Amino acid sequence: MKILLLTLTVIWIFTSCSNDDKETREFIPGEVSVGIKSGTDISSIFNFINQFEHSIDNINSLSFTSDLPTDNLQYVLDFLNEKSYTNDGVNWFVTGYISNKTITIFPRLFEMNKLEFQNDWLNSMQELELKEKHNVDLNSGIIRFYVPIDSELQWKNQFEKYNIVDWAELNYVAEITPYTN
Repeated sequence: MKILLLTLTVIWIFTSCSNDDKETREFIPGEVSVGIKSGTDISSIFNFINQFEHSIDNINSLSFTSDLPTDNLQYVLDFLNEKSYTNDGVNWFVTGYISNKTITIFPRLFEMNKLEFQNDWLNSMQELELKEKHNVDLNSGIIRFYVPIDSELQWKNQFEKYNIVDWAELNYVAEITPYTN
């Protein structure tokens, strides 16, 4: 009886120490987000994207200022929102404001794996006198890559090896419970 009790105790100890208690987080299959280091220019971001044959959902968390007079804010926004790659036609459009006599805009750039979109954005930057605005405490954009399903973790680890990358992560699903009074 002692041997049986001892055996069951040892088995219980080993099973209670297993890694099965680790929380497994759900993520969107085929998506990896990559944060770009602060101070990285848009041309370097495009060069990074062009190293891979992945599609891009979007690049967000970008900000630019324009040297145009402030009364051109609406012109800048209209000009950029006419482009198919600067908005989704429903929810995401280029936004901006005026502060300290400077136009600041916040684009979200879709499908930037396409060279024609990249070149058009660079030309638009020249035409609208746009300069990248960097905050040392924030990254210089977040790229959402589409990668082959079941290779997300491999690509996350691969992206992290590049000097331009601040961080990479899977696109985790968050459960949000609304606050009710």
